[in-house]
Amino acid sequence: MKARMKLNEIKIDKEVKIKDLKVEGAIKTRMLDLGMIKGTIIKPVFRSPLGDPTAYEVRR
Repeated sequence: MKARMKLNEIKIDKEVKIKDLKVEGAIKTRMLDLGMIKGTIIKPVFRSPLGDPTAYEVRR
């Protein structure tokens, strides 16, 4: 079983599959609106020099 990661822990250009969302409320709604649902493959493609924000490729 692989360890759970936070979005900001994923290395640039590494693809991961979403297993679960551990957020609630407006943040969860926004992530679902962006297509980040269980089973979706996402990949961070750019992180700003200070670490936030990060651009993600969702559902290629």
